[in-house]
Amino acid sequence: HVRSRRQRQMCIRDSSANMAKKAGYDGVEIMGSEGYFINQFLAPRTNHRKDEYGGSLENRMRLGLEIVRAVRKKVGDDFIIIFRVSMLDLVPDGLNFEEVLTFTKALEKEGVDIINTGIGWHEARVPTIATMVPRNTFTWITERVKKEINIPIIATNRINNAEDGHEIIKNDIADMILSLIHI
Repeated sequence: HVRSRRQRQMCIRDSSANMAKKAGYDGVEIMGSEGYFINQFLAPRTNHRKDEYGGSLENRMRLGLEIVRAVRKKVGDDFIIIFRVSMLDLVPDGLNFEEVLTFTKALEKEGVDIINTGIGWHEARVPTIATMVPRNTFTWITERVKKEINIPIIATNRINNAEDGHEIIKNDIADMILSLIHI
């Protein structure tokens, strides 16, 4: 269902990030990947809008950037904002690499502190976390984006042991790892 401009602004303004800061958290992650709400605005697959939030990449990025600006304004510069970006949508009419890079650079410019790597929409027919997927399969896209931005980036998906995580960091593929490691 299409929200009115006022409803979108209220969602942005009444962000839970401020509540997290008041509760003593150091930061929040804004979920902008895997086919969730913000990602649906970004992707031509789902964004068929004819207003200022549809059409060109600049318009499709608008909601995500407005959210970041509003959160940063609310929480100040001493609070970490992580933004999870879908690096590979793995669905037809998802973002291409240049669009991902443009959006990621825009997020950096707006004050995002860390980029987290999302891989694939939940609707994608390509497995991304199942054990059949070779370990570290998607680190190449994290490394590619890392070379283009000046803020830390997190590698995810099928990084299942500490040794792999250490190698990824040592080889400058990513700055951090988000993984389920069984010890």
